[in-house]
Amino acid sequence: MAIETKRDDSFNESIDTLLAQINDFIDYNTFNKIINKLTDYAEIISEGKISGIINFNFRLNSNQTNKVVKLLEEIQAITRIYNLALKGSKDLELEYISLIFSDVENPENSSSYINLKNLIENRLTHQVQQYNVNMSKNNTTLAIPLNELRGHVKTFADMKEMDLAISTKAQHGIIAASLHDAYTTLLDKPEFWNDRTYMKFFFNEDDPSKKKILLLKKERRLSLKEIGNSVKETLDKLHAIMYNRMQASRELSQSEPGLFSDYSARNNRAETFTDRMMLTPFGKQYGVLIEKIISRIFDPTEQNAIRSIPEESIKEKTAQLFQAYKLRTDMTKLCDEVLNVGGYLLAQDYGIKTFTEKFLYYDRKESFSKFYTGSNQEQIDQFLSQIFQIYFEESFSSLFKIIKSLDMKKFACAFIIKRIYLREGENLTNFGFFFIRVIARTGGIKAQ
Repeated sequence: MAIETKRDDSFNESIDTLLAQINDFIDYNTFNKIINKLTDYAEIISEGKISGIINFNFRLNSNQTNKVVKLLEEIQAITRIYNLALKGSKDLELEYISLIFSDVENPENSSSYINLKNLIENRLTHQVQQYNVNMSKNNTTLAIPLNELRGHVKTFADMKEMDLAISTKAQHGIIAASLHDAYTTLLDKPEFWNDRTYMKFFFNEDDPSKKKILLLKKERRLSLKEIGNSVKETLDKLHAIMYNRMQASRELSQSEPGLFSDYSARNNRAETFTDRMMLTPFGKQYGVLIEKIISRIFDPTEQNAIRSIPEESIKEKTAQLFQAYKLRTDMTKLCDEVLNVGGYLLAQDYGIKTFTEKFLYYDRKESFSKFYTGSNQEQIDQFLSQIFQIYFEESFSSLFKIIKSLDMKKFACAFIIKRIYLREGENLTNFGFFFIRVIARTGGIKAQ
């Protein structure tokens, strides 16, 4: 019991350390959205997909995204599983499953839980055979001994540390170990080693205290209910951080006389700020025109109409624009196509990867994960940036006919970005944030 308490204390310290690292770029609301996306997630999640779920607003870099993944793993909200990589590569492919369910008392009532459990069992059936073949065992249906898996986990870690090629035996051992950790959590039983289906896959000879330790993380395995509590505690901690910051901000504002007269005035801060923007000399001169353009771009009725455009029509226009981009043709000559595609994307609630799969990946023999890598990703990002730059300049052409100087254009871009944030806020789609990023670059604005 004392050892378990010590481990739990270490577990909480580890989470607090990670929270201290991420709370500058992940607040309570953002993390809550991530958790909601992962709740009852019924499929195995690829490495790219988990990054998309976390970085849904394109504000994080890869290092920040990885820290959030690490936090989710630490609280066991997700668990990693390994798989053999695509043909031609000796590396293992990293995937994840979500262990957050809306009904932790009776998870078997959830179709997402059943689907996920079936997926892991199917993988285990195949992996037991593969494991036994690679270990040169005569019977391919033998349950895998856990003491062997621990040896493979150690070998895998040692080889990784020394940057050596991983042997086939160690690879299949690490795949089986990752599936073991995922499956025992999904079984959600105090004595999972007595489950008949579990015994088809694994031979567990451990003493009771050792049986509760995960093979890969070497941490105590949490039940689904404990994982739910762990997620809630993490959200509570982030909420407390956000609340403390708000309190500190209020105390600071109260110490400055005349800034706020009462609570009501503080509560209407955003509205006051909005009015003040329009009352600046720039706002008085150009504010009405900018508001009119933004209203037209983000008009809900217009966006609903745009969403109903057949995908085939957008696919044709996108293909035409992408061809022009690759041939370095002046895309402003295809202004109508740019406006159609740009407007369509602003109304969709998905990101660059889904866009690529829908509109740029077709009639290809290679898999999408192989297609959407490295230079292709960069090329697609630049292509979309060019579309939204032209879309922006064309949409605001009536403003930029009046504003000529670079300094004024930079100020106008900053004003437009703030107005979009204030007006649209949480309603912005992934491409809405991408659009803002392009406006910032167009105006030469850093750190937007």
